[in-house]
Amino acid sequence: MAPSFALMTVVSYIPLLLAVVISVTALSIFTIGDVWQAGLVGLTNYLDVLNPSGPLSVLGPLRNSVLFTVITTLVAVPLGVAAAVLVNQQFPGRALLRTVMLIPFILPDFVTALIWRLIFQSGTGAADQVLRFLGIGADYNLWLIGPNAFWALTIASVWSAWPFVYIMALAALQAVPAEYYDAAEVDGAGRLRRFWSITLPAIKPTLVLALCLSVINQFNSFTLPFVLLGHPPAEEANVLPVEIYTTSFTANDYGHASAIAVVNLLVLLIPIAYYLKKARSDEN
Repeated sequence: MAPSFALMTVVSYIPLLLAVVISVTALSIFTIGDVWQAGLVGLTNYLDVLNPSGPLSVLGPLRNSVLFTVITTLVAVPLGVAAAVLVNQQFPGRALLRTVMLIPFILPDFVTALIWRLIFQSGTGAADQVLRFLGIGADYNLWLIGPNAFWALTIASVWSAWPFVYIMALAALQAVPAEYYDAAEVDGAGRLRRFWSITLPAIKPTLVLALCLSVINQFNSFTLPFVLLGHPPAEEANVLPVEIYTTSFTANDYGHASAIAVVNLLVLLIPIAYYLKKARSDEN
C-alpha cells in the first residue's frame, strides 16, 4: 500500500498540485527562473480562458473537444460491440479476424496519425482517389485544413478507438454462459431477442466502464490531433490538449496553460463521477 501510494504521489498528486498552484500565478518564460517573481493573480487566469469574448478564451477548443469526444465515442462503442459479437461466434478464420481487428489498437498514435495524414493528402491521398473514382466531390479536397479537419480527425480517432471497446466487450462476452443462449433458443428467442435479453445485460457493466474510459481517452487525446493536423491546427479542429501545448510552449504562458489544464481535468470528472455513481448503484 505504501509504495503504491508513494508512486501515485510522485507521478500524479504532486504534478496536479503544482498545476493548480501555477494556474493562480502569472508564471511565464520571463519568470520561470524565479517562481516567486510571478506573483499571484487569483482566479484571473480562469476568468481569461473562460471569457467568451476574450483573446485567451478556450471555449472554442472546449466545444471542439466535447463534440469530438461525443461523436467518436458514439460511433466507436457500437462498432466495438458489434465486432465483439461477430467474432464471438464460431466460424472459419475467427482467430485470424480477431488478430486483424487489434491492429488499430496496437499501433502507436503517431503511426496512426501518419497513416491517416497520407490518406487525407489533398489530391494524392487515398480519400481523394476513392472519391474521384466514384465521381463524388472535387478532385482536390482540403481534408486537414478548415472545417474538414474536424471530420478527418474524428474518422481517424474512431478507427483507432473502436478496438479498445471491442477487447473489453469480447472479454465480457466470454464470461456469459453458453447455456443461457441455448435455453433462449429452445424458448424460440431470435438473435435480436437474445442480444437484448442476454448479451446486453451481461456486458452492461463492462460497457459502462468502456464508455467512460473511451470518453477520457478521446478528451485527453493529444498525439493524434497534433501529428495529423500539424501545429497550429485548423481552428475548427483545435482541441483542449493541443491548446494547452500551444499556450505552454508557443506562447510560453504557463499560468494560463495550467488554468486550461485544470479546466480539462474538471470536465473529465463528469464521466468519472458518472461511472462511480453507476458502479455504486449496481452494487446496491
